[in-house]
Amino acid sequence: MTRPLIAVLLLLAAGSAQAQAPGCTYDTCALRLRTRFWSGINLVQGQDARRVARLGLFAPHIDLLASGSDSTKAHYLAFRAKQNSGGALLLVGAVLAGVVGGLAYDKAHYDDNKGLVWGFGLSSVTLGIWGGAKQVQANNHLQQAIWFYNRDLGR
Repeated sequence: MTRPLIAVLLLLAAGSAQAQAPGCTYDTCALRLRTRFWSGINLVQGQDARRVARLGLFAPHIDLLASGSDSTKAHYLAFRAKQNSGGALLLVGAVLAGVVGGLAYDKAHYDDNKGLVWGFGLSSVTLGIWGGAKQVQANNHLQQAIWFYNRDLGR
């Protein structure tokens, strides 16, 4: 008799932990991405587009998504992992591209370091493609996290 009662209480507690703040309507609390020429990509909330986070090479901490439902949180955590690893790969690829430029800046340096230039060049391109692919995956996870967060506003 107590097991079903405990199960019901746990379900009620889990449901209430995912609820949004009182008075939080779709118009006031829904999240979306907003791109501006000077400020880049921002996560904004509500009709008045209050900035929640600025997106860049590495993932910011976003409390709204981190404290969301299980589905929201799972996609948010996947976004953070892929965005950060993708950003690191892109950064290392860019540093290697700089090394390539430094080694190949004139013919004498290039001839002395031809193998190194090509090796670093190919590594730079590989890391750039790999990092870019991870960031595309991160963007997809962020979009899913936003979708789950917004869906939960109606519950």
